[in-house]
Amino acid sequence: MGQIIRLPVRLAGYPDNSGALDPAESVLLIAVRSWVDAYRQDEDPMPRLCQSLDAAGVSDAAFSVGRLMTAVAGSAVQPMSIHRPSCRHLSNDEKRLLHAASLAQSGHDHLAETALRAALLSAEGAAGALDPLLDLAGLLGEAGMFFRRRRAPATDPALDEPTAEAETIH
Repeated sequence: MGQIIRLPVRLAGYPDNSGALDPAESVLLIAVRSWVDAYRQDEDPMPRLCQSLDAAGVSDAAFSVGRLMTAVAGSAVQPMSIHRPSCRHLSNDEKRLLHAASLAQSGHDHLAETALRAALLSAEGAAGALDPLLDLAGLLGEAGMFFRRRRAPATDPALDEPTAEAETIH
C-alpha cells in the first residue's frame, strides 16, 4: 500500500496592485469603486454600474452590487478605505470585500458573512449584505467569472495605510 503525504497548501494572498487581479476580482473592484465614486459625488450610482457591468458582460449584476454597497455604506463599523476607480493600489478593505465574495461564490455563506463582519460591518449589516453578495457571486459565476481562492487579508484595520488617492466611505 502507498503512503499518503499531505503537503501544506499555501494560498496566495491578495496583491497590492489591482492589475494583478483575476477578471472576477477586477469586475467587482471596478463596480465597488464606481458605486463609491458616485456616492461621494452625491450621484445615482446605478447608471455607472450598469455601464461598467454591461461592458464586462454581467449587466444583471448591477442591482446586486447596488444592494450590496447600500448595505455596506449603511452598516460599516468604521470608515472604510475604498479607492478611486483609477487607483492601482488595493486597500485592505477592498481585499476584504473581494475575499467575502470569493467565499460566497464557493458556497461558504457563513464564512462570507463572518468575513464581512470581521473588520467591516456590524453583525446585522453583514447579514443584510450576504444576500446581495451571494446573488452577485452567482451572477459572476454564471458569466464564467470565478474568484480565485486566496488567503484571507489581515483583519486589523490599523494595517490600512492611506494612499494619496485613498478616501473613505461611511
